Amino acid sequence: MANIRTYRTGIFAALTLVICGVTLASPAQAAGTQCTGTLAQYGATIKQLETFSAKAQALADQNPLYISDVEYYASALAQAERCAKNLGNIATVSR
Repeated sequence: MANIRTYRTGIFAALTLVICGVTLASPAQAAGTQCTGTLAQYGATIKQLETFSAKAQALADQNPLYISDVEYYASALAQAERCAKNLGNIATVSR
């Protein structure tokens, strides 16, 4: 009887560690984002997306059909900023 209880406790502890390990993955991995570029590439991408977003916003102000473009660029910009932030943190820590 004691062996079964010890066995169950061990399995529970192992499963808890696995779940915590998956949960503690980096925010980019947890969100399903794969940051494969360099920090400089993300910086250039952010500048470009900001320009596209501003143009789309100007068009959306005139025609509501462009609102989906504004939302797309906002999403892509947020993702690029997340990756740049994560890569910036890694570069800072590694110095």
